[in-house]
Amino acid sequence: MCILKSVISAILMISLCLPPSGCFKKERPKIRIAGSTTILPFMVRISEHYSGKGEVEIQVDSCGSLKGLEALLNGTCDVAMCSSPIPAGMLANAASKGMQIKGFPFAYDLIVPIVHPSNPVNSLSLDQLSGIYQGTIDSWAAVGGNSGKIDVVARAPSSGTREVWNQVILKSARGREDWVIRDSNSGVLAFVAEHPEAIGYVSLAIVNHEIKVPSVGGVAPTMDTAKTRKYPIARQLYLYVDEKTLSYPAKSLIVFVLSEQGQQIVAQSGFIPQDALK
Repeated sequence: MCILKSVISAILMISLCLPPSGCFKKERPKIRIAGSTTILPFMVRISEHYSGKGEVEIQVDSCGSLKGLEALLNGTCDVAMCSSPIPAGMLANAASKGMQIKGFPFAYDLIVPIVHPSNPVNSLSLDQLSGIYQGTIDSWAAVGGNSGKIDVVARAPSSGTREVWNQVILKSARGREDWVIRDSNSGVLAFVAEHPEAIGYVSLAIVNHEIKVPSVGGVAPTMDTAKTRKYPIARQLYLYVDEKTLSYPAKSLIVFVLSEQGQQIVAQSGFIPQDALK
């Protein structure tokens, strides 16, 4: 009888630990990442490295730099990918919420103007680019090209690439109102590749043979001109976090990005590693 009671007790104990569907597996830590479409391919490489080890689950959403920052401030992501510095207004908003926002620059990138391969224009000055994006220059003939009207392509307002481009090219001037808007670097590239009269701007990391890259002010966008900071349209790439809520897995991920191996992935992704700058 005592043996029977012991067996029944053991079965009851097991039944409390094992539900009908089987044992629960320990849930992997999760890192939610959102933001820049420029940084997305790099972060996918990073997530493949971590997910391959089975130690952490990484979710990546490419919604634009500013939307990534909004997600961080709203607590719906752990790391915001940003291709421009956080705006002062967002930083003040975060501080008012008691958040401690910190940005980790991890790479250097160039933003390049792109045109159709058939376009004869090989170089544009900053003033010419400014005129094109303001609308005061609307014909390719005005900058040494053919007589066609210039179709101007820009990024969506949530884009960090747009933020940096406007700061350098437009400064405080108003942009033209008939821009073609695309939500990603690849969207801009695809439009320009299909429209001979178009001009756009993208990260140097995604440039391919389908488009042509004019120099800016006589300076070609190369790794050498990036490292020596001669090319005029450049930016840091950042990962932003709230230090007050930063989890150990998210911290470890950022440490890896800044490590020698992580910086090798930076270079493989077409960006310039931090220690390569002169």
